[in-house]
Amino acid sequence: MHDNLSGRAAEQTRLTDLIRTSLSLADAAIPLPNEQLHSLAEMGIDNLELEGPRVYSRTAGWSPAFDDEQSIFAAALTMSGGLGCTVWSAGDYATRYGESNHEPPVLRERFVVYEKLPPIVRAMIPGVAEKLIAELLACYHVLAR
Repeated sequence: MHDNLSGRAAEQTRLTDLIRTSLSLADAAIPLPNEQLHSLAEMGIDNLELEGPRVYSRTAGWSPAFDDEQSIFAAALTMSGGLGCTVWSAGDYATRYGESNHEPPVLRERFVVYEKLPPIVRAMIPGVAEKLIAELLACYHVLAR
């Protein structure tokens, strides 16, 4: 039993170190693209909303009346919000992606800027940021000609 607990403790230490390193890299990398996105928004590119993949989910909260409702964080890029996440309840997220004829939601209503996201979520944003920025650039590829 002692060996098993020692192994689990070592595994937790590795996970903690990985998250801290990822968070440090994310906090160093995301401000520059966000500054550039704000500059684009100031030039009039301010009506675009892109949602990327789900990057994290967790129970919505802890209370004496605990239930297992989940909060889902999906990477997003909004103009002029920059890179961040949309936050959904599990039911709303399933409804949004389960229906084929749904109206796209207004992502700004669910958008949380990068700086206000929980650390674990911030650590995961760089993994999808490049794809979101590429989608943004593809929307305006005509400007590059």
